Amino acid sequence: PDDYPSPDLRPFTAAEAAVRELPDFEAEGLLDGLEGHDRDARLKLLTELYMEDGVDLETLKEEAAANRLALLPADLVLGRSQDKYTAREIAELAGLTVNDFQNLMAAVGLPRPKPDERRFDDADLTAARRLRRFQEAGIPTENLMAVTRQVGSSAARIAQSHRDLVATDIIEPGSDEYEAAIQLRQASLQLLPLAEQAVDYALRSHFLDQLRNQAMAIGSPGLFDPSDSTEVSICFADLVGFTRLGERAELEKIGTVAKLLESVAIEVTNPEVRLVKTIGDAAMLVSEDGAALFDAALRFIEVGNEAGEDLPALRVGVARGEAIKQVGDWFGPPVNLASRITEAARPDSVLADKAAVDAAGEEDFRYSWVGQHRFKGLDRPVKLYRVRRK
Repeated sequence: PDDYPSPDLRPFTAAEAAVRELPDFEAEGLLDGLEGHDRDARLKLLTELYMEDGVDLETLKEEAAANRLALLPADLVLGRSQDKYTAREIAELAGLTVNDFQNLMAAVGLPRPKPDERRFDDADLTAARRLRRFQEAGIPTENLMAVTRQVGSSAARIAQSHRDLVATDIIEPGSDEYEAAIQLRQASLQLLPLAEQAVDYALRSHFLDQLRNQAMAIGSPGLFDPSDSTEVSICFADLVGFTRLGERAELEKIGTVAKLLESVAIEVTNPEVRLVKTIGDAAMLVSEDGAALFDAALRFIEVGNEAGEDLPALRVGVARGEAIKQVGDWFGPPVNLASRITEAARPDSVLADKAAVDAAGEEDFRYSWVGQHRFKGLDRPVKLYRVRRK
């Protein structure tokens, strides 16, 4: 049509134009409040979405009202849901109960769907069938959901990290709505496969490494008994004053501090020490090697100090004892005790119980006895020591 905003926007053939006319976006309210260059950019984006991508007018109005119009091209690249199935239909096709599929979606971290809500596509059906295959292999559903919750939580953090990367490093400063939308779409086309490969590489590498380091004697009784416990040292590192920070600081600052803590936690680990998880203002490490864990615990303080004022002071607590590993987490008395000891530690110090000190030895560390502390839930006081390097 002659009323196109620019000659380069002629993405359809004459035959297509005959059956698909360009709506009056201004009359539909999609250009309200926009003038000059911003209006032209919005019109260009709407035209391409409608004519090239086949997005219907109602969807365009919904996305514009939610301020998501610039995200729509990337959304389409990433596989926007085609709303083909309901939760009930997915369950029937996959051989699951509706409740199992609802629990799967909730475990991934998505809203729990209603049985007859039509908002799922073939990718969701594949996920449901994958769950069914795990069930058929004999893995209890509750264990599958526990693992899925961990995967979903990790995936959310990975997606957030990549989204921040795109938002800060891919979109050029000063881009208008159309330019930002195209840059996001190109980033999705080019970077998503690379991100998926990076995640796959990390998952395979860690899985293989853990298999290699798993001490397995094939003839040992109870080798595959999930209730078998292991003597380990547990470390918790906690940010001092994080709650007060949350009361007075901007949300962006809180998020930056949490991400910085996670990066410090990753940096201080070594081949003998594993990062179990980070939870907002705290990080948890585990190791069978008591000396290696003390080294990581002290490095927490050292690396944290190197971060300067960007990271609040850290206090670290360590305890040792028998614990059980399940679906990537650890449970048992030393986990609870290490968390309690952390609360008793002073800023920029490492505090440990007698068992952790005995396991680490005196070759590389020196200890100062700080007294006996009573902790809620324990029937006897715990001897505590401050840990320093020699």
